[in-house]
Amino acid sequence: MSEYTSTHEGFQRAMERSLTGPPEEAEEYVKSIALPTFYQITDGHRRTYDDWFQHIAKRRAQVSMFKPVLHEFLRDGDQLAARMTGTVKLDGPAIDFESFMFAKVEQESGKLEWLRERSASSPARASPDHGAH
Repeated sequence: MSEYTSTHEGFQRAMERSLTGPPEEAEEYVKSIALPTFYQITDGHRRTYDDWFQHIAKRRAQVSMFKPVLHEFLRDGDQLAARMTGTVKLDGPAIDFESFMFAKVEQESGKLEWLRERSASSPARASPDHGAH
């Protein structure tokens, strides 16, 4: 079973590794977490395994800072659900994000068969806005 999909700590490491590290090591990362038949749907946009790998390699080349924080993680049989927030900095200003992920995991290998993700982002704030006083 893949260490990356079996525990909260493992999935946190997987998310940290996704956009950090050299772009030329993106394929190694993708092979460690996903099956060759994997696909991802993010905000309605579908990526095949190859598209996902290329996207990760491209983002790794652009990202200067990535700080994901996994808040919720649930693995039940072949189902996985997670909620993550964090900050990412690409070519411009830092961006805060929140992401909800739902996935199917192959039982034997623990690798992702598919992943559906819904995310929201906004310019990073120096301090959180907690509403009206």
